[in-house]
Amino acid sequence: MNIEKILSHHILDHDLGIMFGGFRLPITVHSVTIFCVSLFLFIALVWISRAHKNRTGRLLTTLAEEYVSFIRDGIVIPNMGQEGHGFLPYFCTLFVFILSINLAGMFPNMKTATSNISVTGALALCSGILIVYSGLKFHGLIGFIKGFVPSGTPVWLVPLVFPLEIVSTIIKVCVLAIRLFANMLSGHMVLICLLLMVFIIGQMHWAAGVGSVLPIMALEFLMTCLELLVAFLQAYVFTLLTAIFAGAVIHTH
Repeated sequence: MNIEKILSHHILDHDLGIMFGGFRLPITVHSVTIFCVSLFLFIALVWISRAHKNRTGRLLTTLAEEYVSFIRDGIVIPNMGQEGHGFLPYFCTLFVFILSINLAGMFPNMKTATSNISVTGALALCSGILIVYSGLKFHGLIGFIKGFVPSGTPVWLVPLVFPLEIVSTIIKVCVLAIRLFANMLSGHMVLICLLLMVFIIGQMHWAAGVGSVLPIMALEFLMTCLELLVAFLQAYVFTLLTAIFAGAVIHTH
């Protein structure tokens, strides 16, 4: 059994590019997953917004309102203040989008696109643009640049502190991408490695392989539950950190 091939099949992305004449359209499994998740969310949210007339629709509408209240009162307002009201749609979309992609890998023939650094990098870039836009909107260009130099900094330290603060902001955006990518990738690698242990032990002796099925499946079930928790937690952490970083730019000290 080629373990490396099995791992790459379940973890890595696969190019399904389509040729149109001499032009090749780069379509990958992860991009298809993102498209399917986006289409599902669009249809589901539009349906929920229009289905308030029946009992099921009212229940879903109430849940949606509670979700928006959770994002607003639990993430946006505490970290960004009242200035964060205008950014509420972004944070509501960000959380449910990341959560849906994280959970998509639990379904057959679907992949967790957030285990791809390109996907998490794109999400982090969007949050980075939001952070910069927040500073420019509330402080203007000059005020935003001044925010990279903490008040009370001696003049002779400004040439050192200013580039360090810029690098710090860039690192914060990179951390968003790496944190989400590493957590989702490592979780799937653990699940796959546990399954492979059955075959590895079975190659040593068939009886040992059969005897290892139940304990390994029990571990697999526990790790799957943990993976579900991680999917929710990482969506929350990504959204929370974005709000914290944007709030730090808006409320400079």
